[in-house]
Amino acid sequence: MKPSIILTAGIFSLSYARNQPVPFSTSTTTSINSVVTPVPCQRLKHEPCELETQERFNQFAYAFIYEKNLTKAFEYIAADYINHNPFAKNGSAAALDLLGPVWGNATITPIRTRFQGKTGWLNYNVSGFGSETVDRFRWERGCIAEHWDQGEVYPSCRRKREL
Repeated sequence: MKPSIILTAGIFSLSYARNQPVPFSTSTTTSINSVVTPVPCQRLKHEPCELETQERFNQFAYAFIYEKNLTKAFEYIAADYINHNPFAKNGSAAALDLLGPVWGNATITPIRTRFQGKTGWLNYNVSGFGSETVDRFRWERGCIAEHWDQGEVYPSCRRKREL
């Protein structure tokens, strides 16, 4: 298992609503966005429907991967979120401290995204880090509550056979 540079966020494609692969020509390049610590995501009083949560996921991913705007992306991450990466501490502040110095200069190649239920997956390459990365995020009441990136596998689109 390799440590991922992406400890809290992921990618977004222009075809996000259809969960389709991203064309290779959509790679991002260096960004000059500065990082300002955002107010962490405040959980909503009630759980939003799946489509509302998917829209929040799409907004988070777009800000993170195409705009490379950590300030905007981290507005979707709860302050107390759990990071299952053994090389990272829990909490949005720790992740922002880790990514802030390097994210603006990273070159990202988006591959695909998927959202189902309360979970979003992001699949991408980061220059200099070798193989593909898959991040998995669990959403809770409109905010990212948990993140995994060690040994994650992008979910299959196959449907289970009905018995």
